Amino acid sequence: MEASPFPYTMTDLQLIEACLRQERSAQYELVRRYGPRLLTVCRRFTPAGHTAEDSLQDAFVLVFRHLERFDPGKGELWPWMKTVTIRETLKKYRRQALWTLPIEDPVLEALQDGAPDPRELQDLGAEEILQLIARLPEGYSEVFNLVAIEGYTHEECAALMGISAGTSRSTLSRARRILQLQYQKQSLP
Repeated sequence: MEASPFPYTMTDLQLIEACLRQERSAQYELVRRYGPRLLTVCRRFTPAGHTAEDSLQDAFVLVFRHLERFDPGKGELWPWMKTVTIRETLKKYRRQALWTLPIEDPVLEALQDGAPDPRELQDLGAEEILQLIARLPEGYSEVFNLVAIEGYTHEECAALMGISAGTSRSTLSRARRILQLQYQKQSLP
């Protein structure tokens, strides 16, 4: 990774002020500082067959366009940028209707109605869990990421995804059961 043109002591607020003055080096520093983390977020919300890098670029365009709206009195820069990135990525793919929630799915029908045992997944590492989540059907992975990982409420998830809160709840439940089934299949000798 390239060295930063700014001293490590530069605060986010100072960085924002420099970006608002259209200083290229500050814009570069903002991307360098937050780009890798935001790319990880994009990867979780970008449908298969599409590049997370495109989503990241779109998100940074939006961040720079609306940076003057960021209010440090209401929170920190990272959560604001992450929210902008999630919303932009979901909006982009919802507009293109690239994912939908299947009404009938033979995998779901094969699942037992019992609640998954969260202890079954505790032996997995973070990378293995992310791979299981990435294999969820499109729509299910987005709901799971929003509610179970990012902490959005079902109402917030519903607004972002263009679905009802009840659909969000049932989708999360099904996603958890699919994850359990994937784990059980993976664990078989």
